[in-house]
Amino acid sequence: MAGTAEGTVRRGRGRPPRLSREQIVRSAAELAVREPETALTVKRVAEAVGSAPMALYRYFPDRDDLLQAVADRVLAEAQHKDPPGDTWQERLRAWMHNSRDYLLPYRQLLPYMAATQQPARISSLVTLTRMLRPLKLTDDDLALAVALIGSTVIGHAVYETHRGPVSAHKLDALSEALAHYPQGEREAVAPLLARLPRAHSRLYDVVVDRTVAAVEALAAE
Repeated sequence: MAGTAEGTVRRGRGRPPRLSREQIVRSAAELAVREPETALTVKRVAEAVGSAPMALYRYFPDRDDLLQAVADRVLAEAQHKDPPGDTWQERLRAWMHNSRDYLLPYRQLLPYMAATQQPARISSLVTLTRMLRPLKLTDDDLALAVALIGSTVIGHAVYETHRGPVSAHKLDALSEALAHYPQGEREAVAPLLARLPRAHSRLYDVVVDRTVAAVEALAAE
């Protein structure tokens, strides 16, 4: 290969660009955010990096291995700085909301984030431990609090992305299904249907408050 005037190496004519595992993972993460409704397949990622699917299999044995690597990267790059707040409760609420907002754009990767066996979550563990250390929890209770907070955040992100909005179409379908139930049950449930969208919009705030209350209870013990 010939060198350019700047001293860089130029690939030969017709030769495909050299790929790297890092380049593939980065492109797949960007694609997951840019096209959340498009299945993140090996073929689609290969198109995004301008290569053939077989070239990606040199780095990843299958699609699951690829998506796990992308999910681990996204988790590892999360910025887990202590959020502002006058109390640990305020800071924890802010951290849980910020973390959920960071995860939501990666809807296809959330199951892989939940299943990761890599130390990608270490930064969040460090931040939560530092945030909760003033509570003087035992090591067992501190571990429980950290596990509760982490599972709540990622679990609700999975729920939100797979549930989808409570649309008028869904409400109509629920009303139609409810018509097959006895009158007493119809009368009890029918008033709730129109209120479901509002309930779902409030849900995460309630979940966060209950999580904070659970940590407060551990501290009180």
